[in-house]
Amino acid sequence: MPEQLHLEQLRSSGPAQSEQLQPEDDANQQQQPQQGGAATAGNGLGGGAATATEPDATIVAQLMSMGFSENGSKRAAIATGNSNAEAAMEWVLSHMEDPDFNDPWPAAAPAGGIAAAPAVQQQDPEKVSMLTAMGFEVDAAEAALGATNGNIERAGDWLFSHMDDLPAAIASVKRGESGAVAGGAAAAVDSRPSVIDGPGDYELLGIVSHMGSNTACGHYVAHIKKNGRWVIFNDEKVAASEHPPLSLGYMYVYIRVDKAQR
Repeated sequence: MPEQLHLEQLRSSGPAQSEQLQPEDDANQQQQPQQGGAATAGNGLGGGAATATEPDATIVAQLMSMGFSENGSKRAAIATGNSNAEAAMEWVLSHMEDPDFNDPWPAAAPAGGIAAAPAVQQQDPEKVSMLTAMGFEVDAAEAALGATNGNIERAGDWLFSHMDDLPAAIASVKRGESGAVAGGAAAAVDSRPSVIDGPGDYELLGIVSHMGSNTACGHYVAHIKKNGRWVIFNDEKVAASEHPPLSLGYMYVYIRVDKAQR
């Protein structure tokens, strides 16, 4: 790899006059409930007031036997009006990436139209595990997911934006103030410095290479360019490198260079 990259010629200037943008899918129009026209909320199940229905247990069991989650299977059965397992499976394949796909389906409101108090939401264990792998406690991961409607990317931002007051933020979510906390997280994220676009010129900062006859033996070392010269970092050994293996890198790290700073 070269020590300088010039990518300015690859910069996009937007759609050309001869190009036609593909229309974005409108899940709300494509997926309509089939039972009595009742509208349900979330996961592309239509608009209007939420009307919880009971999913067909047979369809849910068939979907779960295919490896899909229970909550996602219930949503699929309801979205397709409990028509059949094939239609529900097609719905699952189209919506399994939705942020609320694995969220529990809301229970029906009791008689008299008074909604029951929301139950404590159980978060996706896989998402909780991903956040705890980053060093956060389980209660912090669950609170972040609860404050961001189960969105794993936003949950990560939520955690990092509340590092200074994480215990208080977790307590606020547990008290049912997740909406306010999530709004505060969004404001904190929005207040961060935005990424400033610049020239497409990059300079090689470092490489990671492998030392050994094959991947089953040996180990990895890093070469970093500091003050105009290359330095090798090999465990405890740090020394100047006269001939860094620039053509044998496993990973290359570049930094953008402003021409005005050269």
